[in-house]
Amino acid sequence: MEETVKTGETFDGGVTEEQINQWKGRYGKVVRIDVVDAGDLHVGYFHRPRLETMSAVAKMAKSDELKSSEVMFDNCWLGGSEAMRKDAVLFLEATKQLGTMLNSCRSSLKNL
Repeated sequence: MEETVKTGETFDGGVTEEQINQWKGRYGKVVRIDVVDAGDLHVGYFHRPRLETMSAVAKMAKSDELKSSEVMFDNCWLGGSEAMRKDAVLFLEATKQLGTMLNSCRSSLKNL
């Protein structure tokens, strides 16, 4: 029995390669977060957080972890599927990936 796979739509806010290159020039690193929901692909573009954003996120996390995720999302958001901002399930999935951005660097300490 052959299974048919439904391919949905892609929602990316109409972001172009030119826009991505402009963002890279302005913010340095830009990440793309893909969230698939019922076959539809929702794409969001984010830049690395600034120290001010990290400070606000840390302060907010003490009292409201969800609100701190919202601060991170809103301050790093560049563009993409507006549903990522409005749909709670898409939002939470995207913020999980944003959290991994903070762990993407590695460091080491060496005694000399």
